[in-house]
Amino acid sequence: MRRKTRSYLLAAALVFGLLAIAGGAVGAVLKQEPDFYSRLGEGNDWTRGERASSLMTRVQDLKNDIRAKSDWSGTFLGDDLNAFCLENLSPGTSYANLLPPGLHSPRIVIEGDRIKLGLRYGRGFWSSILWVELKAWLVKNDTNVIAVELCGVHAGSMPVGCQTLLDTLSEAARESNIEVSWYRHNGNPVGLFRFYADQIRPTTQIHTFKIQDGTIGIAGRTRLEKVQHTTPGLDPLRGD
Repeated sequence: MRRKTRSYLLAAALVFGLLAIAGGAVGAVLKQEPDFYSRLGEGNDWTRGERASSLMTRVQDLKNDIRAKSDWSGTFLGDDLNAFCLENLSPGTSYANLLPPGLHSPRIVIEGDRIKLGLRYGRGFWSSILWVELKAWLVKNDTNVIAVELCGVHAGSMPVGCQTLLDTLSEAARESNIEVSWYRHNGNPVGLFRFYADQIRPTTQIHTFKIQDGTIGIAGRTRLEKVQHTTPGLDPLRGD
């Protein structure tokens, strides 16, 4: 009887030991921060606020140009995008409440033709970095369609499913009048984002969209409505 009891206790100890080791290994994987996220920490960059403010101004200028100019373009640095995240999306800042519940402290970097975006989930010891790596390009032979390929979605260094992320992206796009359809390419989900989806013949067309050398560049044309000028007091229909 004593031998059986000792055997049961030994077996239980081995099982709990293995579970503890497995749990510790999983925890270590989940808590491992990607290099880019650690590198883009808070720091003491005194120009960060200025760069974040300048980015917001340039984004608004681009929106105005799209409405008012026949040709328009904009170039945005990855460093400026990260400065905006630090200044306006960190806990307690202006737009932090726009992030999904539980997610905070975003970081973003452009490396080659890819964007890496990371956010911290939770707080304290059990928090983890959720991050995504993506590519995006303008689809040829189509109008106003940008393809976005999710090259990887991770929690720490562990790959995770991305269906929730796809649903969130689709919902946010529809709210901005952007149609989205998903398919898989080499195992990765690829979304086709069609802008100005409610227009049969869009007055605004995107001609260039590139991610390269730490920047995002976009350019296009807008067909402006012609304004008919008339002389006060004359009927434009009669011409007298």
